[in-house]
Amino acid sequence: MRASWLWGAAVIVLLGVVVRLPSSTAYVTSFPDEPDIDGILTTVGIAVAKFLAGLVPYPSVSALLLAIIHAWEPKPEDNYWEHVKDNVEQVCGEFINEQNLKQVEMYKKDLVSLLQKYERAEVTSDGTYPDKNTVADAITTSIITNRFLVEAALMPWSMAIHFTDIASVHLLILKDAADSYTVEGGDVSMWWVDLANQLKHYIEYGVWLEKETMKWRNTQIDCFFDKADGGCLAFEWMGVTCYDKYVITDHVRKHTESCLQLHPEGGAEGSCKSFCELYQTQVNLDDARWIREYLGGVVGEWEALKLRADSMAQHVSKYYNPFTKDM
Repeated sequence: MRASWLWGAAVIVLLGVVVRLPSSTAYVTSFPDEPDIDGILTTVGIAVAKFLAGLVPYPSVSALLLAIIHAWEPKPEDNYWEHVKDNVEQVCGEFINEQNLKQVEMYKKDLVSLLQKYERAEVTSDGTYPDKNTVADAITTSIITNRFLVEAALMPWSMAIHFTDIASVHLLILKDAADSYTVEGGDVSMWWVDLANQLKHYIEYGVWLEKETMKWRNTQIDCFFDKADGGCLAFEWMGVTCYDKYVITDHVRKHTESCLQLHPEGGAEGSCKSFCELYQTQVNLDDARWIREYLGGVVGEWEALKLRADSMAQHVSKYYNPFTKDM
């Protein structure tokens, strides 16, 4: 990665469980012939992953950048940030890193400015405006410097969508710069090395975050077993009916549920024996679907891209821009 003069500019019902949709589900689609990046069905991370895989009809990186910029600019009728927050609450509830979320939203304003510059930049500068090579360097420097916001030590699971958003934009720019400055049958741009290195970082963190999110989610479910009172059990021989009680408390969903069973005799298993286990399994399935949709699926596309980046990186020249021999 190179230094740059532009751095100054950088400073639903699922398995029987009702999924709460965002409060503002009506939004304006400014790109009617293309997927709308709404933060609900399609996040920036998902859109970029599908674009890199050739699965969405954006005709160019420029068109996709314009759609991302449009999504990230807050609008009363279509607030991407509110949609994402509501989306994340499906898995995290109120366990959200509010401070980092606010800082990320502020940082993305600076990032939008850089993306607008990159969208207007050409491969070769005419001397009046920076070229892609220069702006790509400013973007990658800015994101690496600020990504501690989305790779948060505190409540990292609540930053999952913002992590895939920022990481995907970074990778999109690196991939476009690598393609733009690679000569077919000739020199291969050093940008491929940067792309391979950053893919390694994001894939490793993304895989860790998937596991960490599931592990944390399981800690938010308590199961309490209340055995029938000893005083009652002492009179069972007289025909007194005694009950055991299981109580589940899900701190994320703010849900409490109980199961009452006749106290089994002689060590037998009661009717509620699987009550806690079944609830835990259901929650795991619901959350695994969410994680796969918004995190795992994106990381999977990164892994596919890394195979190509690693291959290209083996043949790079010493230049980022082979056209001008700019290192």
